[in-house]
Amino acid sequence: METETLTYVPARSRNRARMAYVFGALGGILFGYDSGVIAGALLFIRKDMALNAQLQGMVVGGLLLGAMIGAFGTGRLADRFGPRKMLIGAGVMFIVTSILSALAPDPLTLIAARVLIGITIGVSTVQVPLYLSEIAPKHIRGGLASMNQLAIASGILISYVLCYLLAAHGQWRWMLGLAAVPSVFLTFGMMFQPDSPRWLVRQGRVDEARRVLEITNTPADAAQSLREIQQASESASSVRLIDVLKSKALRPTVISVFGLAVLQQALGINTIVYYAPTILRAAGFGESTALLNSVGLGVLSIFMTIFAARVVDRVGRRPLLIGGALVMGASMATLGCVFHFGGPATATGSVIAVGALAVFKAAFSFSWGPLVWVMMPELLPLRIRARTMSFAALAMFLMNFIVASTFPALLEMGAASAFGVFSACCVIAFLFAIFQIRETAGLSLEEIEQRAG
Repeated sequence: METETLTYVPARSRNRARMAYVFGALGGILFGYDSGVIAGALLFIRKDMALNAQLQGMVVGGLLLGAMIGAFGTGRLADRFGPRKMLIGAGVMFIVTSILSALAPDPLTLIAARVLIGITIGVSTVQVPLYLSEIAPKHIRGGLASMNQLAIASGILISYVLCYLLAAHGQWRWMLGLAAVPSVFLTFGMMFQPDSPRWLVRQGRVDEARRVLEITNTPADAAQSLREIQQASESASSVRLIDVLKSKALRPTVISVFGLAVLQQALGINTIVYYAPTILRAAGFGESTALLNSVGLGVLSIFMTIFAARVVDRVGRRPLLIGGALVMGASMATLGCVFHFGGPATATGSVIAVGALAVFKAAFSFSWGPLVWVMMPELLPLRIRARTMSFAALAMFLMNFIVASTFPALLEMGAASAFGVFSACCVIAFLFAIFQIRETAGLSLEEIEQRAG
């Protein structure tokens, strides 16, 4: 097939690529905002709507229940429409569901709205890392794919700041409704971004794929990448997940991907995202101070995620996963000890509790936070990438749902035991990273696929 010769303009291409990365990551900001905003809003919703612990868990968990539905249903649609169009549709749904949640008159309506938001999050959670990994050149793919976690952390921080600013009058409806603002940017921004070159090749649109590759690569590298993508696409065929699990060659890869997805949530990160103010209130802080401390945790998370993005392609994925799991395990054990010995009742205990939360958040933000999103699409072969990612996201949200829905009750029963369980999960993650995860830094997606067999 003949292809026309395009003039490569480096400065314009760099700017065009940056726009694709930024708008591609906006879905992560919305995921982070809608996940984090409930942490502050819940302090006021539970008063206005007289929510008990079970209803609080349902308000938080409703989003995750919807996310499971969205993640499960996105695989086939992504194969047909591609990540870009899926993100445009998600943007529209974010606008509608954010407004609906802000106008909810009772707990059941609010829970239903959170479920609908969750469906949208389930779609964007799968499509953002797919889009970023498939348009990024291999030598900076880890850093760029880390933008998803950076976007999530930024969304969480924005939600914490707005919750703090609106807390004086308990304006939780504004807290929920303001998610519509970044949704507008995602919707219209993605309309002008390129499709994934790998999806274009699968659709037979090779010339368009080459043009997209030349946005982020030199012409020579783009030509080489296009040949590799075409070869991988020609050998690919539609495969069911059950067939993948039966394949001895692919089974270790699928175990790695699902293990990363489940363990990321089992570590306990979302007890901090959803319930940081609640935990800090239990540690003796007032509502305003608890929210302000949450903002500090959000800022710390962003700085550590940026650090991870800068070093992940040089240091590698495995060392960061291994080290992060160790630090997180120690932090959760410390937090459990503080609550076990009644430390939160003292000033020293409160400081230690905040410090343990900060160290945990920092360690997660340079390891299991961004790197799981980097590695899942990296490890999966092209022919099963979109559909297996949707099932992995389903497993991730299922674990997230279990943790988030049960944590309020666990906190009432005894915080020390809950944090002890999370500490044990961190040890499991440490061993999993050592014995199950292989390094992918510096390799193209096609080279990773070849090495996996």
